Amino acid sequence: MDILDVFKDIFSMAALTDAISHADYIPGRIGQMGLFTESGIASRTAIIEENHQTLSLVPTAPFGGVPTPNTTDARKARPFVVPHIPMMDSINAEEIQDVRAYAQGMDPSAARMSVQAMIDNKLASMQAKLQATLEYHRVGAIKGVIYDADGTTAIYNLFTEFGVTQQEYNMVLGTAGTNVLGKIRAAQRLSLSALGNAGFTGWRALCGDTFFDQFISHAKVEDKYLSSADNRLLREPDLAYGAIAFGGVVWENYRGSVGGVDFIESEKAYLFPTGVNGLFIQKDGPSDYIDRVNQIPSATGLPIEVRSEMKPMGKGVDLEAQMNPLCLCTKPRVVIRLDNGAAS
Repeated sequence: MDILDVFKDIFSMAALTDAISHADYIPGRIGQMGLFTESGIASRTAIIEENHQTLSLVPTAPFGGVPTPNTTDARKARPFVVPHIPMMDSINAEEIQDVRAYAQGMDPSAARMSVQAMIDNKLASMQAKLQATLEYHRVGAIKGVIYDADGTTAIYNLFTEFGVTQQEYNMVLGTAGTNVLGKIRAAQRLSLSALGNAGFTGWRALCGDTFFDQFISHAKVEDKYLSSADNRLLREPDLAYGAIAFGGVVWENYRGSVGGVDFIESEKAYLFPTGVNGLFIQKDGPSDYIDRVNQIPSATGLPIEVRSEMKPMGKGVDLEAQMNPLCLCTKPRVVIRLDNGAAS
């Protein structure tokens, strides 16, 4: 059996994409929460349409007088180019040299098993990095600015794209006498003002480490929380990266950092309503393979697609994995950035 025979069944995208789906999954909290409505698109540009439907009061008029003319908001369509995020790796001949010699002399299946193990390991590594990147983009959409991997280059500033400014609110957690419940209500009202008439089902706040620690240890929070028989989490020893419910909001210490980049700033939290239809969306665009032109990502519905090809002169195999996710918050002012500062 020639060693090249081992590679005959690994060059189809379907086989590789299926393999990557069975690699070790690296979970992301935002993905687990199901905040984003995800769908595939056949274009590399997504058009987001905005219609404010602004309400106004109608003045009275005398009977038989001229009625107030109705006006409707002009719809705005904004194009967003889907980000392209590719990765590559390779399997070289040297990596399977000893296995090849053994297979020729004894059992050819040994070479196949070794190559497949290498493929699985490399796909798992690539998938982990891509999944972490997807989580980073989703968090960026919630925060309103989606950064590239360097943490400084903005792919999209949603406030600029939608022509609005970010809403911020200081919780004044450094002051013992702060009315925390009052601060929560004020922040919620800011969010609801931007939300308009859209329905929602609850509230959640993703908190950085310092913010969360100050929040749960604040006198007005701790006293009320410890007095409630239902709120057991605060008294448990594993609260790090846990969550508590207070003031009608689930406050969660978000865990996420890659390469020294914290996904949520330590002193900040991001408050938003949950269950809002179309608030957080993810559009998965097509890959740049010729046979995938104008098609949604893959037949299996996975946002990651994989290909491979033989290196020149048959010296190994190149692997490539890519995803093309566009993560957006369609009403960025609805998400309130909370500060833990000591002064109002």
